[in-house]
Amino acid sequence: MALTYRTKDGDVLDYLCWRHYGQQSGAVEQVLEANRGLAGKGVILPAGILITLPNLPTPVQEIRTIRLWD
Repeated sequence: MALTYRTKDGDVLDYLCWRHYGQQSGAVEQVLEANRGLAGKGVILPAGILITLPNLPTPVQEIRTIRLWD
């Protein structure tokens, strides 16, 4: 379920994503896609903007194997 966050003066989207999602690649891009026009607000966000923090897909880890014999 997506979460809605109201910005405080001085919030930065990168930090908000890191705090909410952790070190997940692509989170900022997904949030910008879910919040059209947010990129135009600038790097340091003003207070009072409602941002939807969508659920992100779980990353699939690729397991690499080495074949010792053919």
